[in-house]
Amino acid sequence: MIDYTDVDAKLDEYNEAFDFYMERGEMPPQISDEDCLAEYMKEVIDNNPQIDGTDPAWVEVLKEDLISFFAVMLEQFRAMQLEAMKELAFIEKFSQTSIEHKRLMWQEVSGLIRGKYSNFEVNLPGFTVQFKGNEKDSVFAALTSDWENACKERLARQEQQMLQRSKQRFEAVCRDSGTADYEDKKRIENYIHRYPQLKEIVDMIGRDKDPTMEEKDTVVFKFMPTTVSKNSSVEEIDRVESGDNLERVLPTELSMPEDLFYKRYATKELQQFSSPGKDNPKKVEVHRKDPRLTKGPIIVSIDTSASMDGRPLRIAFSLLKQLLRIAKKQKRPCFLISFSVRSKSIDLSKPRNWGKLDHFLEHSFSGGTDGEQMLAEAIGVLQKGTFEMADVLIISDLEFPKPIPATMEKINREKGRGTRFYALQIGKNNHGYKDVLDKIWQMI
Repeated sequence: MIDYTDVDAKLDEYNEAFDFYMERGEMPPQISDEDCLAEYMKEVIDNNPQIDGTDPAWVEVLKEDLISFFAVMLEQFRAMQLEAMKELAFIEKFSQTSIEHKRLMWQEVSGLIRGKYSNFEVNLPGFTVQFKGNEKDSVFAALTSDWENACKERLARQEQQMLQRSKQRFEAVCRDSGTADYEDKKRIENYIHRYPQLKEIVDMIGRDKDPTMEEKDTVVFKFMPTTVSKNSSVEEIDRVESGDNLERVLPTELSMPEDLFYKRYATKELQQFSSPGKDNPKKVEVHRKDPRLTKGPIIVSIDTSASMDGRPLRIAFSLLKQLLRIAKKQKRPCFLISFSVRSKSIDLSKPRNWGKLDHFLEHSFSGGTDGEQMLAEAIGVLQKGTFEMADVLIISDLEFPKPIPATMEKINREKGRGTRFYALQIGKNNHGYKDVLDKIWQMI
């Protein structure tokens, strides 16, 4: 029996399986041959020749549609499976109890079997005849075995029937909306390339830009060469120290009385030149700039207040969808925060939420702007786990006050962990966020 009870885990599994099948033409080994949804995924991919890899947008459209369909199917599978699991637990309880308790449970057991299964699935009359003259454990074991198999087969049959009924509607919707979804993705791509600021944001957060533009400071220690020549040049001399190296002794030491010289030699007190060698290498601290290679979560905060209505929100939504595309490709967690008078968030790293994005955006709040609540929400997301090297992007006209000191302290703490705070400002408002955020792009 395939476990469909953890919907998010199964959707993640199908998400990976889709990419695996596209690349290798087979399902990953952890996918069971009995998994009806995985089998349907193969059928859909094989029957769509337009996803030949020449245009990734078609692949993305099909994958998103399939995952959204599977999210609905898994919720129904889960409900059926939980019901079946209750019955299986009851079967286990019945099989493990004593003969006396089996007699007490028999009326309930026989009524349940009679109400759900035919005699071909569980031959209840035949077992009843055997019980009249023989209540051995072997008879009960045969009954519970047939009952358990019938329960699992019934569940598998229900899942297949549910899939067969639902996939016809899914395929009809795909035929009607697939081209429109594809064209929407192409419009987003064109939108991004039309504005240099958007392209730069996508490249920076996707870490596809020139690495010298976004760096972290690394301290490197360099050591001077560990070998020296016998005759040190002036450039090799580092300092004067005490020792017994006659090749490096100062000329003044050679002019002292012989007995004093040998005494200082024996106690290693002769003054001598020193240069970097294997015993005392000279350590030099060097600061080097390295690119931020680790790709952490992406958190996008979109201002949906009244002042952002129209073109600004269209820009914001187009940029968001492109960043979500990057997050999916790079398998990075992605969170969306919508804020105005209040803020709300949706975890787009969960495949089940991909199909909810448009509804989420359409029903965002409008009115004034509460930037403080938005920043608190973003910081709350960052503090839920290990989010080193996260990218937080605020898309807004920035017509709200600077963070209060307590919030600013939290922002600086997250910066210290590698988080970068960016903003795309749409409009001309003069704000005080230049000393709060790492970088601000502006579009008029």
